[in-house]
Amino acid sequence: MQAKYALFLCGLIYSAVAFSASATADVLTDVDRLVNEKKYLSAFRLLEAQENGDSNPDIALKKSGLALKYFVNSIYHTTFSFKDLEEDEEIIDVRGKPGSSIIINFDMEKVFIPLINNYPEDQRLYVALADYYLDVYEKYGRQWEKSGEDLLKDARSNYDKAIALGETDFRTYSRAGSAALYMNDLAGAAKLLETSVQKSDSHAPARYNLAYAYVFQGKPAEAVPHAVAAYEIYDIIPLKADAAMLAGQAYMECGNTEEALKYFLLCDRIAPDKYENLRRLMGLYVKLGRGEEAYAIGERIFQMNPANPTMARAFLENYAGSSLEGELPGIFNGLAAKYAGNPEAVGNALYHLSVFYNHTGKKAMALKTIDEAEMNFRKSLKEDHVVFKAIEEIRRTAGEPSP
Repeated sequence: MQAKYALFLCGLIYSAVAFSASATADVLTDVDRLVNEKKYLSAFRLLEAQENGDSNPDIALKKSGLALKYFVNSIYHTTFSFKDLEEDEEIIDVRGKPGSSIIINFDMEKVFIPLINNYPEDQRLYVALADYYLDVYEKYGRQWEKSGEDLLKDARSNYDKAIALGETDFRTYSRAGSAALYMNDLAGAAKLLETSVQKSDSHAPARYNLAYAYVFQGKPAEAVPHAVAAYEIYDIIPLKADAAMLAGQAYMECGNTEEALKYFLLCDRIAPDKYENLRRLMGLYVKLGRGEEAYAIGERIFQMNPANPTMARAFLENYAGSSLEGELPGIFNGLAAKYAGNPEAVGNALYHLSVFYNHTGKKAMALKTIDEAEMNFRKSLKEDHVVFKAIEEIRRTAGEPSP
């Protein structure tokens, strides 16, 4: 009799579990339908309505994926707002924009740590928690309750635990590689990203990050195919431009100036105001002795913000010590004349010309030019501006005592 009773109880428990799994599957199917219809608020509310939903790994995982991908606004990634979109709307059209959305509290750290304690063999939970920490780091950095360093450590630790449980997908290795890159663990990142690429060679972030890791390990030849692949795969313009620039950099470090120029120009074609690429392109033209093209690029850099010292410094960094170094006085004087109506821009050009004279031992010219630079800066800058201290330093090193 007791054996029959025990068997009856086991049957009830098995039926309840089977019914629960079936009910969860039905809910997830409905959620997927709502997501396909861009009804993100309705989808999240359906998940929220499930009894003990945050204790159910499948429900919690679906909620985390929905929150990280389809939020309208986020408050420290512990509170999210959602809305149902119109047919012609995309989430990027409303994210962070004024408008109505419904705020829902969902602290993933508080959900997934207990779940991991209850289901320590569920690989998906470690990945979800790691993804959360990495997303928080990328969005909030040092502004979160944990330090950026701790967020990365926690992300890396949970990716490692997921991988230790057995084979996982290319995306997990790619994200783990990203965390390692942020931690400046180039070798560790490369190993993870190599595995990601082996599992899927069409995942652009892994190809790009692997190229980056190789370049900064001094392995540009190994970086080239991955940077080129990332360029070919990406269809989002800023990312495609970054990949083209990285390919150019890798080729440059391999000594292949022809291919380097090709990819710097490709980047320039799709992102013409990208300073870092223009700086590299200018430097390559200088290296090739193509002064007219180098100056044209430098002029574009300067006009991006004529008063910004970084823009003028690009000339010094690329021309100094090159075969075109002698062109710098004409370049800076030409810029000063062109921007005669902008005293701060004139001061910027002449200040950097003075720096050049000072570094090349032309002390008298350095002093004369710094006087002209100061005269222009005085027309537009306050007395306590940092540039005046820099001017005094040039005077000191050029041999003239401060008054």
